[in-house]
Amino acid sequence: MMTPSEVSTRLKIQPSTLRKYSALLEQEGIQFKRTHKNARLYTGSEYIAIESLIATVHSGKKSLEDAVIEASKELKKGVSVAPRERDSDDIAAATLDEVKQLKTQLQKQEERQKERDMMFVEVLEKMQKKIDQMEAQQNQFLAPVSDDSGLEISSQKRENESNTLMPKKDTRSLWTRIWNK
Repeated sequence: MMTPSEVSTRLKIQPSTLRKYSALLEQEGIQFKRTHKNARLYTGSEYIAIESLIATVHSGKKSLEDAVIEASKELKKGVSVAPRERDSDDIAAATLDEVKQLKTQLQKQEERQKERDMMFVEVLEKMQKKIDQMEAQQNQFLAPVSDDSGLEISSQKRENESNTLMPKKDTRSLWTRIWNK
């Protein structure tokens, strides 16, 4: 339960304005609890109803009378909405903190991505070196052998050796190869 001064302070309105809104709600059948000195006490639901009433009026969408009728209907239904945990300044501060945390997370993520990229480039360079080494070894293996005695290998012999190293390409059509004709 909240006192009128607490409600007016939290809603940032004058106590007289709160009394006016409360009286309009009472005309619609809303009964507020009262202290022994007959001061109104406000529940969380009533606070939220008045808060939404003020927001509706300030938005210009409805007149004060229509906003009061709508708020009273919601209160009569027993609709209870949890009160706001923070006012707008707290929400702004929390939002800024969250943005800072997100920026920090983004920076860390970018740093990790750069590290991964560097590692990837390093691995690629190692792979390229291995490929170059393998190609060099293959070229040495396939290099023509020179005869120390100065004799040249006959062209027929060279052709036979190349045939054993690399088979001839089959130029027959697909169906001919499948049926082996």
